[in-house]
Parts: sequence; C-alpha cells; structure tokens
Amino acid sequence: MYLEDAPKLMARLQAASVGPYWDELRHAAHTLKSSSANLGATTLSAVALSIEKGARERSLNKPAVAVAILSQELARVRTALLQRLPRS
Repeated sequence: MYLEDAPKLMARLQAASVGPYWDELRHAAHTLKSSSANLGATTLSAVALSIEKGARERSLNKPAVAVAILSQELARVRTALLQRLPRS
C-alpha cells in the first residue's frame, strides 16, 4: 500500500508547494510522515515533519525545494523497499 500511496502524496505535495497551499502541504506532509515512520523510513519521516511544521507555521522558506528533497528521499526508500519485496 505504501508504494501505491506515497507517490500520490508526493504529487499532492509538489502541487501544493507551488502556491504554496499551506493547508494541503501540511496535510500531505503529515500523512506521508506518519506512514513513513510506521514503515521505519525515519529520514523520510523527519523531512516530511519539517515540511509539515513549516507549512503549519507558514514559515517554510522554499516549499518547492523542501519537497524536492523529500522526493529524493522517497525515491531512495522506494528503491530499498522494492529490493526487499519477494519477486513473483
């Protein structure tokens, strides 16, 4: 489920970072933070947390840059997960 949901959340984050649309940015970052933490992706969760806090306070200086960093970390996590999945 994570591999299906995380890219959708990332797309929401990317779209929200352009405005920036703070409420959508905060909500999507919060959701990705929580699901990543449950999975054990602590670095990804920490980056999402910083975006969530910055969006809540409307103090995130460059939302698109922060989301790009998050996207890179998600790509790393996705690769690691795919390597661990059983192949059928």
